[in-house]
Amino acid sequence: MYLMGIDIGTSGCKAVVFDTDWHVVCRAYREYSVSFVEGNLLDLDAETVFDKMCEVIREANRITPMPVAAFAVSAIGDVIVPVGEDEISVRPSIIDFDPRGDEEIADFCESFGKERFFSINGMPPLYIGSLAKILWIRDREPENYAKVKRWATYEDLMISKLGLPPTVSWSEASRTMLFDIRKRDWSDEILAAIPLGRDRLPKAMPSGSVIGVLPDPVADLLGFSRGVCAVVGGHDMVCSAVGAGLDENEPGIAVDIAGTIEGVVAALPEPNTSSGMLESFLPCYLGGKNYVTFSVNLTAGSVVRWFRDNVAPDWYAECRATGRDIYEYMQRTMDPDNPGDLTLIPHFEGSGNPFFSTASRGVLYGLTLDTKREDVGRAMIEGLALDLCLQLETFDGAGIKVEKLRAVGGGATIDRQLQLKANVTGLPVIKGHVSDSSTLGAAAYAGVGMGAISDPSEAYRKINSEEIIFTPDKKAHERFAKRYSLYRDLIFTVNDPDFRDKY
Repeated sequence: MYLMGIDIGTSGCKAVVFDTDWHVVCRAYREYSVSFVEGNLLDLDAETVFDKMCEVIREANRITPMPVAAFAVSAIGDVIVPVGEDEISVRPSIIDFDPRGDEEIADFCESFGKERFFSINGMPPLYIGSLAKILWIRDREPENYAKVKRWATYEDLMISKLGLPPTVSWSEASRTMLFDIRKRDWSDEILAAIPLGRDRLPKAMPSGSVIGVLPDPVADLLGFSRGVCAVVGGHDMVCSAVGAGLDENEPGIAVDIAGTIEGVVAALPEPNTSSGMLESFLPCYLGGKNYVTFSVNLTAGSVVRWFRDNVAPDWYAECRATGRDIYEYMQRTMDPDNPGDLTLIPHFEGSGNPFFSTASRGVLYGLTLDTKREDVGRAMIEGLALDLCLQLETFDGAGIKVEKLRAVGGGATIDRQLQLKANVTGLPVIKGHVSDSSTLGAAAYAGVGMGAISDPSEAYRKINSEEIIFTPDKKAHERFAKRYSLYRDLIFTVNDPDFRDKY
């Protein structure tokens, strides 16, 4: 049996086919771009995303040696799509870290009650959530709001456009701010306060549930065999964590997912909507069967890509011509045991946990007349590791104890960078064996739906061989602890007085 995991991301999508030993059979990828509306406002066209998804599905089906039996979708969370007639989006979706909706969600929660809001849906009242964007469109674009027939996540929209009933996973639904995480259903109390009818939302089901058989004409068009099943997938952070070996029975081992954003996902034995979670903007939401939380740097991979495209395009061209990895090339002068001369705050579009400030900005400190591009490239990588340390400090402050990190994603392929993370955080870092963790997690849910496995974690356990663990060097950690102190001081020093007073 072959199973397909489809990953819908912010900057691209991919389809990966796995056999039942969970080895990669084939993969296909397409890149797309967000649109810069004005300043730091960011839109994503759902129609383009769907077209690119169809392309990767067709390509994967064209080269796979056996027909795919089932597929599931791993999708970006928080980003809501206003859908009109014929499942066509009324306007582009607003990216989660776009600041639109900041005022609207603040006003809504002041009226509703911030603590009550958080206790129901486990989502901090931030502009990144779907409800913030819904309220912004309602108040700022009433003509578009009037055209909306339903609100879709990227998971259920991709499913509905394939001719099946719009169906969303509990984990993806939880990211909308409209879901009651304890009742595992849409919150009538929050919907009434908007107001928004249930008929404007997809059906929510647990990951691994069978949605249905793809209509024959659609299956033919995409190169599937007839009878292929669509299965409920999940939020990309959850799918990535599952594909990287997140075990709900081992909450001390968190998963560090380094991609366009960098998030640290940890399992929670029970729902936690304490004041410590709320104050640090840590969500509590449904994963597969139980609960998860995660902290985030919203622009991690984007910062490195900015350096690649705007500061060192000649390096990138040379690496592409010679088959070298540009990100490894950026780190060629980095010593994971010693901080460099520069300190970077990678908040190019605002900060993540624990602040979530749209006002926080990127800073490069320590420039001299001797500074070279190599020093700046090194500072980019070190700055992301320092921000990871800030995320872990946030967990600790909320009573979540992380003892080890399992690293996956683009930032987990370079050993030098993993040793750096271990030395900066002081935690052992386990190198993940899966480069396609989000698609493996989605395919694992497809496997659950087809009865191939009983729990999605079985997929990672089956392919997990002897793990490579990067152990922190005590002396190196002490040196980076001093740099982290400077990093933390800089965040408060360069931001406005309101930010400093608040935190």
